[in-house]
Amino acid sequence: MPRVSAAAALRSVRAGARVVATSYCATPDTLLRALAERTREVPGVTLGAGMLLGGHPYADAVRAGRLALRNWHVAGAGRKLMADGLAEYVPCRAGDLPALLARQGVDVALLRVSPPDARGFCSLGPSASYGRALVDTAQVVVAEVDEGLPRTCGEDVAVHVYEVDHLVETDSPTPVYRRAPVTRESARIADLVLGLLPEDATLQLGIGAVPEAVADALADAGAVRQRFVGLACDAMIEMVTGPRGASVTTVELMGGPKLFAACAGNPRVRMASSARVHDPRWLADLPRLVSVCSALQVDLTGQVASESVGGAPVAGIGGSADFFDGAHFSTGGLRVVALPATTAKNRSRIVARLDPGTPVTLPRHAVDVVVTEHGTAVLTGRSVRERAEALLGVVAPALRDEVASDWEKTCGPRRPARGSR
Repeated sequence: MPRVSAAAALRSVRAGARVVATSYCATPDTLLRALAERTREVPGVTLGAGMLLGGHPYADAVRAGRLALRNWHVAGAGRKLMADGLAEYVPCRAGDLPALLARQGVDVALLRVSPPDARGFCSLGPSASYGRALVDTAQVVVAEVDEGLPRTCGEDVAVHVYEVDHLVETDSPTPVYRRAPVTRESARIADLVLGLLPEDATLQLGIGAVPEAVADALADAGAVRQRFVGLACDAMIEMVTGPRGASVTTVELMGGPKLFAACAGNPRVRMASSARVHDPRWLADLPRLVSVCSALQVDLTGQVASESVGGAPVAGIGGSADFFDGAHFSTGGLRVVALPATTAKNRSRIVARLDPGTPVTLPRHAVDVVVTEHGTAVLTGRSVRERAEALLGVVAPALRDEVASDWEKTCGPRRPARGSR
């Protein structure tokens, strides 16, 4: 198929079009830049996407009011746009996304793909979550061809050129996910999480410094034949390329060139769509599934906030609810929320009550264990009072009395009065 310019390809975007782009390390920056320019000519265009990486060339068009942005996982420039009221947040479980796209309809899909092979197949490379659903759903499919995109394994990342309406040469580098550095706190939390893992567990790790530190700790511990599901990160490189025999079934590669090279053509790393990997029924069949997700805030009853704390969204639901449901029904499964005890401003993340306006991402009955660098709080089977006592034990010591005082003001004494029944 001959290549065309991005501007020519984006002429397929008409007034009022619903455009959806792939995200994460497959963010199509060249096409997003062309889309922003196209909105100078056609009104009412909406862009839907998850966590967009890269250079965010769409942001100025959103600020100018020419392009409406709808995010189901907020990051980068999207956070500022949300905070300024210029974009909309769509609360959506990752597992529901493929079906949601099909139900709502997509006029134009924007993809980043590898060059076609001898049989005409391109690869969606590092991102399998909903790219295949876009190809199956959209009226028009536009793909930018990235020579550096890894050709990964899995039928959900295969797209034939006959399924693409326009191929465009990319003029932007492959987006990378830059992880946060490991801190003393995240390393300590990772060690505590490792102590919770049953033998021969299947492990799911979310996005963020703490889950990634867990992967680091497993690598350092020389984990053998470890099974991962969900996301793949840089800490897994040695485990999936060396003799340890680790395997990953993943929707996204969250890293950079070294991770991409390690996963390209690697049968130990199978890319699969959210329709499968985020399906709690499929996950429930995995024995000893341990889901480890981070959070922004946890209250003393165990309610978890992962999307925002008050104010505008800064993240998303992602796969946390799907994985926790799957782990709940998995034989020997475990649901772990792991987070630093304090924010950068030394405010406790374990609080008496979630801040006003903060949505509950995971209900209190869905969490088994909460871990901070100060310890492990087991919540399963405990009363509300017992949960509060356990969670106070993992609050930063300097803030513990303050959090306990806030709890007692709202909920009464931490323990029943003497002689009460």
